[in-house]
Amino acid sequence: MVLDYRFWHFLMNPSSLTYALEQQEQSAKLRGYKKCLTLIFLATLAVFAIRNIWGMHTEGLTTLFAQGLDDRYIFARLISLSGALLWAIGFFAFHYIVFSYVLHAITDIPVKWIAKVQLYTIFFILLEKLITFAVFAIAGFTTPLTFFSLAPMTAYFYQEEFVLFFLNQLSVATFIMVVIQYKFLSQWYEGNKKSLLVKLIVIQIVLALIIAGISMLPVYGWIQGGLSYV
Repeated sequence: MVLDYRFWHFLMNPSSLTYALEQQEQSAKLRGYKKCLTLIFLATLAVFAIRNIWGMHTEGLTTLFAQGLDDRYIFARLISLSGALLWAIGFFAFHYIVFSYVLHAITDIPVKWIAKVQLYTIFFILLEKLITFAVFAIAGFTTPLTFFSLAPMTAYFYQEEFVLFFLNQLSVATFIMVVIQYKFLSQWYEGNKKSLLVKLIVIQIVLALIIAGISMLPVYGWIQGGLSYV
């Protein structure tokens, strides 16, 4: 038996995805899923690469160019681009694989089923990143904070970097992610549905705290420091 994987149809009709997954467990083939998976993975690489090539979040390297250190600047940009691609791979692997196992641990839902849901969350996170980049490109400048979160508004009266980076992670995409996860997983979760929602929200808060801490690391300063020995 062969079933077609329809990205938007399954998003709007979770029960249809449930049926397809149940049939897949019985040796049915879900045609088109691997193609969709590949496209979203390539889109992830493209979004991260384009943002880096344009210069988003690489402002710390411009001092090398201003000092006339062209060779070091080019080398630093190549390192930065390589880092962006590695970060893109890590981003995709985390949300598609690691996150699926985390959700499996708290719900006991099959990892393969959760991974299909995670593909939607990756798509909407990428969409938010792409829209943010487009606005920055049109404006001609960037900020470390996304206008899809409460961080820019908070920055007007509170300047603590960790808090701002934390709020920056709790964006519209985060809200959509929780909604999608709950929409699908609640169909398969045998426990209390409210507890599932709480767990999904707590996971996002913990992730936001971790990413906020990572965001404060002076990565480009480290690159410059390393190049000083080249």
